[in-house]
Amino acid sequence: MKESKSGSGAASRRKQLAADQKHILAPEAGRVTEHVLVELKRRVLEIEAGYRDVAQKMGQLYMYADQEGLVFLTRYLDGPMRMASENERAMVSILDELQLNVSRRPTGSN
Repeated sequence: MKESKSGSGAASRRKQLAADQKHILAPEAGRVTEHVLVELKRRVLEIEAGYRDVAQKMGQLYMYADQEGLVFLTRYLDGPMRMASENERAMVSILDELQLNVSRRPTGSN
């Protein structure tokens, strides 16, 4: 896939997104049952796989358009392709936080 022109801006957005997600999920660590965590993880994995699939397909379309010299299409695809990748990373961050939630639980709790 094409490298972002404003890499530092994207990195800042990813860091802020990760910080926001930790702020949202971490305070609830003691209130989420094991059953709910398993279901949340399953759903997040499903969404992440969908975003990954979309990002890969858009990357393939981008490369084909680039190979054919369709500059207008590569410019048009750049933003949505980047967004699909960011969405995939967001789901991975959420999954990581859910994993941390499980590891923060006291032994013997649900």
